[in-house]
Amino acid sequence: MRYGAFLSYSHADEPVARWLLRKLEGYRTPARIVGAPGRFGVVPPRIGAIFRDRDELPTAADLGNVITSALESSAALIVVCSPAAARSRWVNAEIEAFRATGRSERIYCFVVAGDPANRDGDEACFPPALLVPDARGGAAHEPLAADARASGDGRERAFLRLVAGLLGVGYDDLAQREAQRRQQRLAVTLGASLAITALALGLAITATVARSDAQRRQAQAEDILGFMLGDLRDKLRTVGRLDLMRVVDDKATGYFAALNPRDLSDRALEEQARLLTGVGEVRLDEGNHDEALAAFREAHARSTQLHERAPGNGQRLFDLAQAEYWIGFVALQQGDLARAGEWFRRYRDSTQRLAGIDPANFDWQKEQAYGHHNLAVLDERLGRYTEAEQALLAERELYRRWLEERPTDLELRFEAANVSSWLGSLAMRQGRLADAEPLFAEQADAMRRSATEQPLVVRWQEYLVDALLLLADAQATRGHLLEAQASVEQARVIAGALVAQDPSNNYWRLSLGRVLWWQAYFATRRAADTPVTAQKAATVLGEALAIEPRNRHVVNWLIRTRHLQAEAALSKGDLRRAREHLLAVRTLVEPAWQTAPDEVFRIWLARTRVLQGDIELRDGNVAVATGVLSEARDLLLDGAATEVPFPRLDALVRALLLLGHPEQAAPYMQRLERAGFVPLDPFPEAGRTVTDDLAGRDDFQSSAQSTGLAPSSRVHTSGSMPTR
Repeated sequence: MRYGAFLSYSHADEPVARWLLRKLEGYRTPARIVGAPGRFGVVPPRIGAIFRDRDELPTAADLGNVITSALESSAALIVVCSPAAARSRWVNAEIEAFRATGRSERIYCFVVAGDPANRDGDEACFPPALLVPDARGGAAHEPLAADARASGDGRERAFLRLVAGLLGVGYDDLAQREAQRRQQRLAVTLGASLAITALALGLAITATVARSDAQRRQAQAEDILGFMLGDLRDKLRTVGRLDLMRVVDDKATGYFAALNPRDLSDRALEEQARLLTGVGEVRLDEGNHDEALAAFREAHARSTQLHERAPGNGQRLFDLAQAEYWIGFVALQQGDLARAGEWFRRYRDSTQRLAGIDPANFDWQKEQAYGHHNLAVLDERLGRYTEAEQALLAERELYRRWLEERPTDLELRFEAANVSSWLGSLAMRQGRLADAEPLFAEQADAMRRSATEQPLVVRWQEYLVDALLLLADAQATRGHLLEAQASVEQARVIAGALVAQDPSNNYWRLSLGRVLWWQAYFATRRAADTPVTAQKAATVLGEALAIEPRNRHVVNWLIRTRHLQAEAALSKGDLRRAREHLLAVRTLVEPAWQTAPDEVFRIWLARTRVLQGDIELRDGNVAVATGVLSEARDLLLDGAATEVPFPRLDALVRALLLLGHPEQAAPYMQRLERAGFVPLDPFPEAGRTVTDDLAGRDDFQSSAQSTGLAPSSRVHTSGSMPTR
């Protein structure tokens, strides 16, 4: 058990609770009793840590998970009983939760006010849950109570009765030992006062005790810090509370700032490195790349120093590897693929050494799989689809074997589903659309099961939104629009709830923006009010981009939204509005392409040129249209000596048709048809091209509006971001 006891009380009794906590945590069992057999086993030298406060958890929504975990990790439950406690629904709920563990006999009452004999009146001091049969059907019994009232035992005797119950020893025996201990202390004090030598010795002893006490306090501080950066942080991440995680980070940062550098033991340095990694993760979730990267680099510096002191220490190598991963992840988010590759290779090498240190440590073995996974994701980003798919297929076999051995491991289930998601993305990239949809469905089913089994763990809901939107993309690509719309609707409900829970989480804001894009697209299919819905998406994604201006995932989705707005305006013949939105698209895509060109932004740059060509054609600017459409064609054919990559085909067909080359577009259209591809918007009609004379411009505009000549706004986005 992590705690010797859980202290349950009404906040009206907080002064007494604080006094009781200090007394319990400072109590030392008499030496003659330590090691003797007690009711609950060997009598320990101390009661242990006491879980008491909810100061850092101010709202009811946050209490449940942390408090339940603490109750399960406590050897006993102490209830400070008073009329205020009897009326407190939280105290009553904590008693019920503890009794549900089947340990009713380990509940102890410490009466500080009220009347223990009163059950229903204003002076009743026992919460109702203490007075009913337990979950196993046993009869209700009189609560075991130590009466701290002046009319009862008084605080000190009641405290000793409580301690006797917690230690599992008789009160009389403990009281006798305490009396002997007091007499011994008195004798020592009197003896020390008899001579100067004895006094000097006493001073020396005092100094020694002071040093020991300082060491004890530092050890306690480090224990508390470990809890803050470990269990508490995990619980807060479970419920997605970035605001409370920032509070924890600030408290821990303040602790380190107050330390004298000479007091920074190796353990303190380890905790500081983990704190910095945690700070970086929170800043990354908030969208602050610069502060996140600074924290990860500081964590890397400290972890490197500690690892060099003890190269064989696996935990220190593990901490170093985490810092390496996160630095690479930030680079990937910013589109710096060269730097991402450098740090991901460092991380892979560290994980291989880590796996060799302890082959029996399953978590460390998984790190090795993460190392290879990240490099596969990098291959995908660089267009090396075959290499990425081979690595991911090998990784999936590992997860299938591991899941057979650990079928209830939800984290393992997520990681396996994540691999399936990436395989789905690679299938889409290579034109195997029928293979992609079941892979995304597999991920969605896995995350839906996890979200059902652990409804308070918001990560599963976050990942379910990602999975549903990827599934919707695959469904829409094959023309299954009703199924795609159903997937988006499920994602909308979850994404809206997440953003309402924590508006500071920028990834959740991005998820909501992606949902709004799909709603805007479906509005175009129903001839509904697309501009309103699309503007909502643009607003949400614009906010996300303001927070993370270098996050290419956010840039990609805002480009899609602006592109959709331009297409909607163009379909209504509003060339002015279409040009305004086109300018917004170019403002986003051209700098992104120049900063770090990759396949996704190559396609978007080409689509922007196709869109511009379409607008110029409708406005009668044939020469300008020819130029930009030719640029689009050349961008899409560049580097494709043998076969044009499948994701480029939709935009290439549109460019060639608008240029008046249907015979060149035909083989690419056949590849799309064989794959089962259904464009979100119809392809341009043959014969309506830049070769038409200007006299037919009005007919061309009418035809374009009726057939939806605007190019598709969809570029498939990869599956979930890489895990470690």
